Amino acid sequence: MSTQDGSSFRRLIAHPVLLSLYDYWLAKRGRQKAMLRGDLDPVEIPSLLQNLILSDVGDGGHSIRYRLVGTEIVTAHGFDYTGRTIEQLTSGATLDFTRQLYGTIVAQGVPVYSEGNFRWAGKEHRWTSRLHLPLTRDGSEIDMVLAGQVFEERVRAGTEIFRPAQAAEIENDLRAISAKP
Repeated sequence: MSTQDGSSFRRLIAHPVLLSLYDYWLAKRGRQKAMLRGDLDPVEIPSLLQNLILSDVGDGGHSIRYRLVGTEIVTAHGFDYTGRTIEQLTSGATLDFTRQLYGTIVAQGVPVYSEGNFRWAGKEHRWTSRLHLPLTRDGSEIDMVLAGQVFEERVRAGTEIFRPAQAAEIENDLRAISAKP
């Protein structure tokens, strides 16, 4: 897709928390490869904090350690998994999905939007929407991921989505938020 076609990754994101997070990331990222970790300021986004996850990533996205887990995420899981690795939390298909998700972000350096059933042992199944955004400590490699996650109160039938952003979409979205007064 060309940058002239009006394509937008932003249009996929229906939930206002995730949309605010994407716009914040876009504004902080600007024309850089990814948003710098040092530019992430919790004071600027207090209403988003409960829905955020901050992760260290390595090994092409296969190594994932959770540095920060917001209170809404903790409530959904039933415990705080701050400091834990992905292998300490899950296995099988969920582990494979998470590694694919983080691997895409690291390899392509683009956000990924996903929706699907939230499945957690002993918990009610609900629909969840997630936005994962690439971060970098030094501007050279994607070594962190900032994610927003929201949950619907009830189970919803729907098609699961896994959608990486395209470079043209990000450019169009950056242009659109830059044009806002």
